[in-house]
Amino acid sequence: MSLSLSYKNVIAVFILLCIVLFLLSPGQTEVVYGHFIFPMIRVILIPFSWIPFPVLYILIAILLYGTFKLITSKQKIMKRLAWVAYAATLFFFLFFLMWAYNYKRTDFAIRFPITLPKIDSSSLAAEMGIASEALIKSRPIRILDYKPTEIESIIRPFIKKYCSKFNYSAPGNVRVKTLPAGTLLRIKTAGFYLPYAGEAYIDLGLHTIQLPFTQAHEMCHGYGVTDEGACNFIAYLATINQSDSTVRYSGAMSYYRYVAGEYRYHFPGAYQQFRSHLPEVILMDLDSINKQILKYPDIFPALRDKVYDKYLTLLNVPGGMSSYDKIIDYVREARSVGLVPRWD
Repeated sequence: MSLSLSYKNVIAVFILLCIVLFLLSPGQTEVVYGHFIFPMIRVILIPFSWIPFPVLYILIAILLYGTFKLITSKQKIMKRLAWVAYAATLFFFLFFLMWAYNYKRTDFAIRFPITLPKIDSSSLAAEMGIASEALIKSRPIRILDYKPTEIESIIRPFIKKYCSKFNYSAPGNVRVKTLPAGTLLRIKTAGFYLPYAGEAYIDLGLHTIQLPFTQAHEMCHGYGVTDEGACNFIAYLATINQSDSTVRYSGAMSYYRYVAGEYRYHFPGAYQQFRSHLPEVILMDLDSINKQILKYPDIFPALRDKVYDKYLTLLNVPGGMSSYDKIIDYVREARSVGLVPRWD
């Protein structure tokens, strides 16, 4: 009984704290949660970063053990259902306390406002040219096959630098660990951040060229960035503005693919003609990435997008899934103020 009461008290405290945080304005949330509570949580989670394998495995084991104990328990069914309700409530409110209140912080569009005119057909065509020029000029003679842990060490200082530039600052080293090839790609996902472990995960089936940018994106989440377009943008800044040619090329390739996807959607015929004039080595890289992705066909092609779009919309992310493509607006703006190299 005392254990149950204690558990209820813990949940009550979490609920009360979450309600107080929910009532704060974005500016107040930025100060109270972004500059105090979230950094404190990151400090608490630092020991997890020393674990060499995904903490997710430990959490799954705990969940399975708890489920087994619950099923085999001799307690009355209502008592067991009460425990399930307590656990689900704690799980829900911990999610907000450890991560989701970052969505209530000052919007990235305020931190880095777009002053350029809205992109149109001519400026999109021009951006296509700039992105391809960056891709060609940044292509190294030899693409190094880094281990994910090596990439972490290369990109982390740059992620911290650019996150801090936009007022996202948290202590500790956010880890980006790997899951077996196909685990995430088969549900049309390259990676995700797990608040309960304080670390992110990427699919080991990703192409070598894609790894640095994807790891950089997921690492941004660990430092409190929620907007997917902002994560893409900061990942681009962190990869394109450094000396390592393999990592830099990963940033250029990822940005090219976002611009190309937008250009192909609006002008499919023009895109195919444009693509046919790219250097052979670039075409080989693009084809190699596509072939790697096709090794892991989607299990539920449309379901993931619908679920995640709904998730982003509920958490007040403008545009839902389309927020990923905001990287184009941010990069254009950043180029105009000298944050990224000019390739044109």
